[in-house]
Amino acid sequence: MYVTLRLLTSCLVLLAGPSAFADGQRVVYTFDARPLNHLNLEQPEHAARLWDILHTISALQGLANRKAPNLYLFYCSEFGVDTDQFWFDWARTEDGWIKDAEIRPLADLTNAVAAFGWAFKGLVVYDPAVPSTANLASTAAGCDELLPVRYDTRPGSAYDLLARQMQLPVKLWLVNSDGNSKFTGTGSIPDFDEPSSGSAKVDCYRWAFRRYLHPGRCAPGIAAYYVDAFWQKQTRKAGPTMHTLSNHDFFIARQAFFFDLSPWADEAPNDDPGQSVGLDRKAFLTILGGLYEQAKGSIIRIGGFPPWPFKYTSHASPQCRHDGVPTEWEFTRLISQFNAYKEADAAGLGAIANASFFQHYPLASRYPQPNPKPALADWRNRGLVTTEGKVSPKFYLGHYVGDYDAPSWLYKAVPRFFRDPARGKVPLGWAFNPNLADRSPQAMVYARRHATTNDFFIAGDSGAGYLNPRALTVRPESGLPSGLQVWVDYCRNYYQRWDLTITGFILDGAGGASTKLEFEAYRRFSPDGAGTHFESAPAMLGGIPTCPERDLPDNVKNAAGIIAQAAHGNRRGPGFFWARSILKSPAWYAELSQILDDKHPELGVTVVDPYTFFGLIQLHHNEGH
Repeated sequence: MYVTLRLLTSCLVLLAGPSAFADGQRVVYTFDARPLNHLNLEQPEHAARLWDILHTISALQGLANRKAPNLYLFYCSEFGVDTDQFWFDWARTEDGWIKDAEIRPLADLTNAVAAFGWAFKGLVVYDPAVPSTANLASTAAGCDELLPVRYDTRPGSAYDLLARQMQLPVKLWLVNSDGNSKFTGTGSIPDFDEPSSGSAKVDCYRWAFRRYLHPGRCAPGIAAYYVDAFWQKQTRKAGPTMHTLSNHDFFIARQAFFFDLSPWADEAPNDDPGQSVGLDRKAFLTILGGLYEQAKGSIIRIGGFPPWPFKYTSHASPQCRHDGVPTEWEFTRLISQFNAYKEADAAGLGAIANASFFQHYPLASRYPQPNPKPALADWRNRGLVTTEGKVSPKFYLGHYVGDYDAPSWLYKAVPRFFRDPARGKVPLGWAFNPNLADRSPQAMVYARRHATTNDFFIAGDSGAGYLNPRALTVRPESGLPSGLQVWVDYCRNYYQRWDLTITGFILDGAGGASTKLEFEAYRRFSPDGAGTHFESAPAMLGGIPTCPERDLPDNVKNAAGIIAQAAHGNRRGPGFFWARSILKSPAWYAELSQILDDKHPELGVTVVDPYTFFGLIQLHHNEGH
């Protein structure tokens, strides 16, 4: 009786629509999904429950937050911080953005769906036997304003609650209404007079291409590359957030095209081993071509990252011949040829919630660097430059603090690292890609507000998004004209807003080493320096000072040993070491400096900020060296 009454009440709210609470005060609804993180995912019914709730609620959030910040989700945490709670509290207190809002918690999924009945038109029901239909459902959610629901007739399932008990209309079936598969990989592609590819997975994306991408029903310049419902078969390999369903909200709000296909041409994907070799990749390239056409040659944002724990890599399956990094690089090489970059929500820390909520955070038109760029006089006063104007013969260490090419990593790391008591002891170059402000603007603002005199901000790989610059000009798969100029224009806008003039890492990957052409292009928005991938030594390239990045190991003592070894080998003039480390705390860098000072004082290792680091390289090379 209680359940029936609650559902009846919910349906009445659903029919009432947004005017039910039109009292003039901003209302923010909250949904607490944190209990889902404690489910035993080795039990298939638990994995299905987590998937179903997160998929539906994330789509609902994207639709509800499309025009205003209405629905907030509590779900993600990392580094010992309840991340979503942290940002919610910050927006309510220190920042004050939503301090005056009335907060209304939602009890469960049906309560949430009822509260936002005005935001959607019905359901899209997808096929548990064809995992790729889950991504089709997310595309349909954004384009047709539908809630994705997996077909499951068991009592208490999301399908049972929404389609049967609440009797919400099913507007789109991606499975037959009797539960049999609509996409079979045989005959013709449903709804279109086009022969099947022989793969149900690939047929799904051909169908979505014909229905949504090619006709222009998706928004131009945006796509989402996240693992499909195949995750449910691989849950023993991952934590509860690695499905990245909480990331869908932003892309559904923005009407993005969702896909998950292998970039490899030489093997069938492990999630569809019976397909013809290269079929996934062919569909992948077709989608990229469609994205390029819809964007009219502009830059394309792709959220997500190859799902390496589950698919397409040797980590996922012994039948896959390619390791994780080569798969990342091949994916990046291909998308770069179509003017696309990725926001690399990589597995492990890849989940982010509330991007659709924070997309409405009011940003200023410009955020200057918190610390002034050092001048020549400053370097002289610090003994870095002699009275004759030459760079002092020390060993200069600059810290590329990465990798922040993913808003999910930024979202989680800032609350931890920017409250580390050791921050400010060592000059650090925080490599925050400026495009991350679109999905996690509050983290960018928080970091700027809390910066010390030793916190400097630079861009990460490879600017306002992670792509391969050389693949903007060398494009064997796409055959498209150069995208280098549109990339310059795109980056320049972001760099100006966030007052950036250094690119910490031009990541060439499998796209080929950058040349004078690419470096001259980078000079137009990154004139004060760039870390490089394949160069062998510091140099002036295309008119900007550059230095190859050197990856440091996680162990701080081993990292100190590598730097000390490099300093030992530098006995002629000044030396430069551009150190790249990943997700390290300020305390780690402080300990690293302490080890070098205590154990290797004779080496003269001098830690400098990024502007000084690249400025000294430029000065040294202008001396004629």
